[in-house]
Amino acid sequence: MLTWIVIVLLLLILIDVVRLHRKIDRLNNHLYPVAPPPTDEEIEKMLTSKNTSYEK
Repeated sequence: MLTWIVIVLLLLILIDVVRLHRKIDRLNNHLYPVAPPPTDEEIEKMLTSKNTSYEK
């Protein structure tokens, strides 16, 4: 009987951890949104534009 109680408690803890992880992921996506990838035109413009930086 005691083992069943432990199993149920562990299952509830696991469910709670998964829910918390999802909430943290949503919060991170809200605070730090992912920039969309550049389009083909933007990539072509970056490749053909003249480099004006003096970094080596």
